[in-house]
Amino acid sequence: MCGISGLYGNFGARQGAEIVRRMTECMRHRGPDDEGFLDDPPAFLGFRRLSIIDLKTGHQPLANEDESIWIAFNGEIYNHASLRADLERKGHRYRTRTDTETIVHLYEEEGPQFARKLNGMFAIALWDRKKDTLLLVRDRLGVKPLYHARLADGTLAFASEIKALRRCPGVDASLDPIALDSYLALQYVPGPRTIHRGIHKLPPGHVLTATRNGTHIEPYWELDPEPTRMNFDDACEEFRALFEDAVRIRLMSDVPLGAFLSGGLDSALVVAAMAKAMDRPVQTFSIGFEGDGWYSELPYANEVAKQFKTEHHTLTVKAPDMHTLLPMVAAQLDEPLADVAAIPTYLLSKFAREHVTVALTGEGADELFAGYDHYRLEWMLGYLKWTPPGVWRSAERLARPVVAGRMRKALRAASMDQPERFVYVRSVIPTSARRKLLRNEVKAEIPRSHLVMRMEQHFAGGDGLNAVLRADAREWLPDDLLMKVDKMTMLASLEARVPFLDYRIVELVSGFPAEWKYRNGKSKVLLKAVAKPVLSPSIIHRPKHGFMPPVREWMRGSLKSFMQDHLLDPAALSRKWIEPRGTRDVVARYLAGEDTLFLAVWELLCLEVWLREMERDSVRI
Repeated sequence: MCGISGLYGNFGARQGAEIVRRMTECMRHRGPDDEGFLDDPPAFLGFRRLSIIDLKTGHQPLANEDESIWIAFNGEIYNHASLRADLERKGHRYRTRTDTETIVHLYEEEGPQFARKLNGMFAIALWDRKKDTLLLVRDRLGVKPLYHARLADGTLAFASEIKALRRCPGVDASLDPIALDSYLALQYVPGPRTIHRGIHKLPPGHVLTATRNGTHIEPYWELDPEPTRMNFDDACEEFRALFEDAVRIRLMSDVPLGAFLSGGLDSALVVAAMAKAMDRPVQTFSIGFEGDGWYSELPYANEVAKQFKTEHHTLTVKAPDMHTLLPMVAAQLDEPLADVAAIPTYLLSKFAREHVTVALTGEGADELFAGYDHYRLEWMLGYLKWTPPGVWRSAERLARPVVAGRMRKALRAASMDQPERFVYVRSVIPTSARRKLLRNEVKAEIPRSHLVMRMEQHFAGGDGLNAVLRADAREWLPDDLLMKVDKMTMLASLEARVPFLDYRIVELVSGFPAEWKYRNGKSKVLLKAVAKPVLSPSIIHRPKHGFMPPVREWMRGSLKSFMQDHLLDPAALSRKWIEPRGTRDVVARYLAGEDTLFLAVWELLCLEVWLREMERDSVRI
C-alpha cells in the first residue's frame, strides 16, 4: 500500500518539484519502503511505497515503453494477472511483475474508461504526456481515499491524505460550516466535501480528467443492480463461490499476510475462506479491552482460531494513554471523525504489523446484509408502509407523555419520508440541538435541511430497506468506515483488504430481496445460511457486538479531566464555531448521568482535539 500526491498546472519545474516532495514526505507512514517522483511540467507526481508485490522492481512513478504515460498508484489490482495475459497477447511488453504496469497498458488499450476492467482497491494518478491530460481515478466503493484541491492560481493538487494538500500554497483550508454541521449530525463529513472549504474527496467510482481547459468529474461505475432472478438456495451457492474467490484473489502477496479476527460472523467467514485457500496456517489478530466482559470478544475469537487452527495473536489493552493516542489518531484522520472504533483499529493494526504487512478484514458485510440494529425500523415500516404519516404523528403525540427514548424516536421517524428519516435516525446531534450549538454567523452559512436534500438522490429510484443499504454503501461506508480503516492501518504501515467489498459481491447482494437480509427481527439472513455448514451456532447467532473500547467509562474516569480541559477551556479553539454555553450544557448533562449524550460529547472532544492538532501543524484553519 502506498501514498500518492501531485500537481497539474502552472508551477515552474523547481517550485512544483519542491512542493510535491513536501507533500509526499508527510505521508511517509503510508509507504516507508521507497519513494519516487516525476517532474514533467505541467505534471508532477510523488509516491511513497509499502512494498507488497514485486519487491525489487515495483518502483513508481512507472511508465509505458516510450515513457509517454506515467502512473502513481495506491492500492492492489486483484485481477491483474488475467488482464496482463490478455495485454501481452495484444503485444504489450512488460518490464516488471507489478499490477501497476498492467494499469498503464490497460489505459493504452481502453482509454479513460480503463477502470471498468479493474477489480481492486485503488487511487490512481495517470499522466498522459501526449494528450497533456491528467486522470485521477478512485475505486468503486471508496476503499482507497483520494483528495483534490484547486490552488489560487488554478493548479490542480491531489493526494492520498488531506495533510499533504495543506502543504500546498494557495489551498483554501478554512473550515467549511456545512461540513461542520454534517459532522455534528453524522460523526463524519460526507463527500465530496471535506472539513476544508477548498479540499474535496473524489467520489468512489469516479474519474477526474484535468486538461488545460479545466477539470471534469464523471462516474465510470454506479451501484444500480438488477433484482436477482435466483431462488434463495441458488443465491447462497452463488454468493459462497464468489466470496471464496474474492478472498482467494486477495491472498496475492510477496510479504506476510493475516486477518483481523473479532470473533463475529463476518471476520470468521473471512478466516474460514482463507484457511480453505491457503496451504499454511492463517495468522489471526484480535484485541480486547479490560473492563466488564462486553468490551472483549477474545473468547469468541479464540473459538474461531481453534476451529481453523490459525496462528492466533491476541492483544489485551488495559488503559491506553489516551492523552497521547487521541491527538495522534485525530491528526492522522485529517478531519474530524467521531468513530470510537478508530482507536482499537489503530491499536490492532500496530499489533498486527509486528507480524504481517497485509491483513484481511470483515468490513462491509453489515452494510450489505443489514447487520446493524437501526435497520430493524426500516424492516418494520416495510410491513406498515401503507399507514399514512398522520397516523404516526398522532401516535407520537399521544405516546409523548409516557414513552421516551428509542420507542419515541421510532414513532417520530415513522412519520417522515425516507430521506428525512435516514438523516434523523443517524443523527448524533439532531437539527434543533445543532442550531443551538453553532454560533449565529456559522448558522448563517448553512442551508436548512441540506442533509435531507443531499440524501434525496439516494432514494429517487425506490425506497425500503434495500434503498437504505445502498445509501449507506454510498455515504457511510466510504466516508466513515473505510476512511477510518485506511487511515488507521496506514498509520501502522499495514495494508487492509476487504473481500466483502469486491464489487462483484456488492452488485450481487444489492440485487437480493430485502427479506434475504433482514427478516423477523433477524439480520444477515442469507449470510448466516451460507455460514451454517462452516461455523458453529455460537458464532453465527451471537448478538451483534460493535468494535467499541470502554470510552464511555474513560470519559467519566481517566479521560474526564482531559475532556474537561479541552471542552471547557476559555481558549478552546472550537469556540470560534461552537457556542461555549452550549458545550458546557452538553458536558454537564452527560456528567450528571445523561448517557445518551455520550456520542455528542465525544464529537465535540474529537473536534477540539483535531483543531489543536491542526494548529500544531502550523496550518491556518
